[in-house]
Amino acid sequence: MKNYLILLLLIVLMGCQTKTTVENSSQKYKADWESLKQHKTPEWFKDAKFGIYFHWGVYSYMGKGEWYSRQMYEDKDTGWNHWLREHHLDTYGDSVHYHDFIPKFTAEHFDASDWAELFKKSGAQFAGPVAEHCDNFSNWDSKVNKYNTVNYGPKRDLVGELEKAIKSQDLKFVTTFHHSWEWGWYNRWSGLIDTSDVEFDEFYGEWTAPETFDSFRGGHAASGQFKGKVNPKYAPSRKFANTWKEKIYEVVDKYQPDLLWFDSRVFLLPEKDRQEMVAHYYNKGLEWNKDIVLTYKNEDLEKGVGVLDLEKGRFDEKTDFPWLTDDSYAWHGWSWREDLNLKTPDVIIDELIDISSKNGCLLLNITPTHDGIIPQEQRDGLLEIGKWLETNGEAVFNTRPFVTYGEGVTQLKKNHFGGVQGFGITYQPEDFRFTQNGTNLYISQLALPAAGKEYLLKSFAKDGLAGTFKIANINLLGSQEEIKWRQSDIGLFITAPQKMPNDKTIVYKVKLK
Repeated sequence: MKNYLILLLLIVLMGCQTKTTVENSSQKYKADWESLKQHKTPEWFKDAKFGIYFHWGVYSYMGKGEWYSRQMYEDKDTGWNHWLREHHLDTYGDSVHYHDFIPKFTAEHFDASDWAELFKKSGAQFAGPVAEHCDNFSNWDSKVNKYNTVNYGPKRDLVGELEKAIKSQDLKFVTTFHHSWEWGWYNRWSGLIDTSDVEFDEFYGEWTAPETFDSFRGGHAASGQFKGKVNPKYAPSRKFANTWKEKIYEVVDKYQPDLLWFDSRVFLLPEKDRQEMVAHYYNKGLEWNKDIVLTYKNEDLEKGVGVLDLEKGRFDEKTDFPWLTDDSYAWHGWSWREDLNLKTPDVIIDELIDISSKNGCLLLNITPTHDGIIPQEQRDGLLEIGKWLETNGEAVFNTRPFVTYGEGVTQLKKNHFGGVQGFGITYQPEDFRFTQNGTNLYISQLALPAAGKEYLLKSFAKDGLAGTFKIANINLLGSQEEIKWRQSDIGLFITAPQKMPNDKTIVYKVKLK
């Protein structure tokens, strides 16, 4: 009996110890930068390379950009986009406020399964919505924020529907947050916003001194300028900081995103709140037994805590750390509008290749309409990208940077946001990018070559960065044509095929000795 009791006690103690170990393991990360830096970027993200997200909300109805909710209240003579205030007055009148547009965001034609199937066919490996932009309208079934798509507008849980559909396609699920901008987004001090409607009074956010938001008017550039420092005189309130966190926790806990993405101005939040938010997500990843990714911009978090995101930008050299570019299908614009000037699939493919060669990934934004339609031109373009990736994707997916990202005559400007400015750049046939998977090296020629012309890659010269690599064989993806090549002390000579396997970018598969 005594031995039995001792055995029983040991079992109980072991159970307690196991429980404590599980509890501790699910709370590995503490709310401090040093602890959070221990989180490693998962291999799936380094392999994935290509994802899709979308600015889709109330602002999609007006078709004048995702900043409409703020700019419709700016001074029509001195505002940043002063023309928009004038447009609003001429089109809708001064009695129409932003919340009056909410019923217009119907999503009546939205089919999450159709969208997810399109993303899969495009070759994207991760996808998801803007969970909340800067307008305090949540695209999920929120108990934290009553202004959401279940209570108003579509009367549907858009994030929830997308989560199920995207994960069912075996894609990683993304949610993006821009709501740090909500502090001072609506300039209530101007007198232009009527908050007498009790139902929507809280919708227009926390009152902020006009000089405060004006100092951040540059937005992205200003985020870098302030380097995470906030004038305490104009800091967000404790209520704002709590709500900011609670919205994120709600989405994390309810939808378990694989990638959590943040727009700039997160530095406005107190350091401890930022640390607690990251720790919550990372510990949830442990609880779910799932590898997760969190991204940030500028210096909003300490370096190494997550993956750095460059808006519309990229590095001009390869890096020793993984990073992300978020860019839009449109040259200028993130949400639907009639006058969008779209990139060609070829431009996006070249961008994806260039980013991949430098240890980055691309998150591409598309622009659905307010009623839930992905415009046909963008659908067709995504399918073209997917078709190219079917044949050439092995040069992108599961690859890592080579000893050098590539070579060529076209140089990108070194710019945190730019890298590529204006309407982009025009690559030449002499521009090559390199990626590697084991003994397979992929050489992508970013502009179609002249048929039968010989090109020299100096990286493989005796004294070049890749001079020590010897080549066994070269073939062309998507082609049966024999490729002529030779390697000498001055580099690698490759003769272009007589017939191109596609009309965008051709990829040579090189077998290294």
